[in-house]
Amino acid sequence: MNKTTGFWYTLFDMPAVYNSVRAVLLFGKGKMFSRIKDAVALQNGENVLDVGSGPGELSKLFQGDYAGVDYSNNYVAYAQKKYPGKKFFQGNVLQLSIPEKSYDVVLLASFIHHFSDAEVDQILQNLSTIARKRIILLEPCHWKGNPLAWLLLKMDRGAHIRSFEEQKTCVEKYFTLENANTFYSGAYKLSIIVAKQKMN
Repeated sequence: MNKTTGFWYTLFDMPAVYNSVRAVLLFGKGKMFSRIKDAVALQNGENVLDVGSGPGELSKLFQGDYAGVDYSNNYVAYAQKKYPGKKFFQGNVLQLSIPEKSYDVVLLASFIHHFSDAEVDQILQNLSTIARKRIILLEPCHWKGNPLAWLLLKMDRGAHIRSFEEQKTCVEKYFTLENANTFYSGAYKLSIIVAKQKMN
């Protein structure tokens, strides 16, 4: 499970701190936001569920039907106030009770590295029933040869940083990969994985 105690958790559970620090470390968020929006590629009439929506910033990327779910009451309350036109609710992703095929697209941005392999299996299996069409993952990757990246990943509240290949393996158990690549933004190497529902 994700790290839920200690100084770093308490600090980054404050939405303003989280947003500010991430912007600095990514050298701005424009590149990451652009990659996410292009990968999600919402069509007219489609809706999206943002799992681990945090302070709700990603809701700005989507004009259509958006919902964000997060475990942190602080984040949910902040997002509801800052983005009143969007839907946010509190929930534990390991126990989500959402009707099957409720969302066309499910987005997990910088999320699964907070969970063990067994928990990720449980999450993706559950989401495979919720997503009508596809899921999108954005995740940090190990960046060999970059001491700053190594330090930041050690400090990250997520205790399960996976390689790009490991991330794809997790997803392929429940979905069919459509596109997967990595890119660099500031002090981070990030992956973005697009996968669709498996054909029966």
